[in-house]
Amino acid sequence: MISNYIKLAWRVLARRKFFTFISLFGISFTLGILMIIFSFLQGELGNNSPNSNKDDLILIETLRLQRVHLDTIPVIDTVMVNGVEVFDTTMETRSRGSSRWNSSMNNGIGEEFLSDLPSSINQTLFTNAEYDVYVNGVKVSLETLYADANYWEVFDHDILEGRVFDKVEMEQADQVMVISTKTAKEYFGTTENVVDREIELDGKNFKVIGLYEDKGKIIPFISPDLVIPYSNMTLANQDSYYHGYFNMVLQKEPGADPDVLKKEIETAATLVPMDHPTKPDGYNELIFMSKTYNEMYAQGIYGDEDASKSLSVMKWVLLGLLSFFIVLPTLNLINLNVSRIMERSSEIGVRKAFGASQGNIVLQFVIENIIQTTLGGLIGLGIAIAYIKIFNNSGFLGSSTMVFNTKFFIYSFLITIVFGAVSGFLPAYRMSKLNIVNALKENKL
Repeated sequence: MISNYIKLAWRVLARRKFFTFISLFGISFTLGILMIIFSFLQGELGNNSPNSNKDDLILIETLRLQRVHLDTIPVIDTVMVNGVEVFDTTMETRSRGSSRWNSSMNNGIGEEFLSDLPSSINQTLFTNAEYDVYVNGVKVSLETLYADANYWEVFDHDILEGRVFDKVEMEQADQVMVISTKTAKEYFGTTENVVDREIELDGKNFKVIGLYEDKGKIIPFISPDLVIPYSNMTLANQDSYYHGYFNMVLQKEPGADPDVLKKEIETAATLVPMDHPTKPDGYNELIFMSKTYNEMYAQGIYGDEDASKSLSVMKWVLLGLLSFFIVLPTLNLINLNVSRIMERSSEIGVRKAFGASQGNIVLQFVIENIIQTTLGGLIGLGIAIAYIKIFNNSGFLGSSTMVFNTKFFIYSFLITIVFGAVSGFLPAYRMSKLNIVNALKENKL
């Protein structure tokens, strides 16, 4: 019986070409767009190399010095003493605003106060710079990361050739670098045998000691073009004892509560002395602005000072998109199925006249919808894979690379099939309850 329903479904889909096209377009377009959106997010926010520890990372991009401007104002109360009105004047101190000085931190602050927190198993200091070099008269822009040796432990880049620099090379300020496959192609024209070659940068010749695979992340410190020991920088030019060039990432134990490490970072800020000569007058509080990786990413999009609020907004936006791209096609399918089944009321009447039960009729239409939904899902899969390859090869998204998420496709596909079955069940169930005579005479649900 099921095989007969499947054969019948194929014939109906082939006969009703317009309805079939509209339905398949809605399903495939929905899945295709969803896959493209979430493939991009998977590439940026997924737990994959070189960011496999993403959920264990706490980022400090900003060190804030602030002061509160206080004003003392009189407060006059009127009271009755022995029937006599008496004025009671007190002085109240209130805030009339605050001043803030936000900047990246000095590497000395990070090394002294943030390197030994109980909940942190590793940490790395780094700063970004961009240099333009010329290769055969063509300008090549290099996103450069100055980092410490711990960078390679916090971020798990795939080293294809050579090695990374160690703590000894960091302390000695050796002129070495580890480059990405993207840089190797642009500078040397190949990714083969690039170790021991040299790249001139900022007036210095750096020896290439390692090659890692470029994964195309948007965040610069995740997938830079090359990494150099930050001891090669002129660190004496930093703004002050407090502010400088550096960001810091701290890694917590897997599964540990990130708020515990954030609290330890808050406590560490209170230990920083506030009497250094480079501190401007009046500033009396220091804050390390810490956030999780996802909060940092959402804040870069939404722009709210509160990183957790930015993440909450991003989650609701994504949930809204997901709901929109699933519910809207489902409603469209229901409307199409209502029209399609109304036109087939005579067919249903004949089937009931020959003894088909209500369940048989409902099952027939549900199978038709499941087959239709499956076809649309497979077309959507093809659309998603094709556009992911086009985006990745075209460089339309800059250095970002889209990653196909098989698990998300399976979940989305199953949800779509469920909605497809429901969209066929509801109108079919109502039509199957019609009287045989009415079904033969009327096209009305």
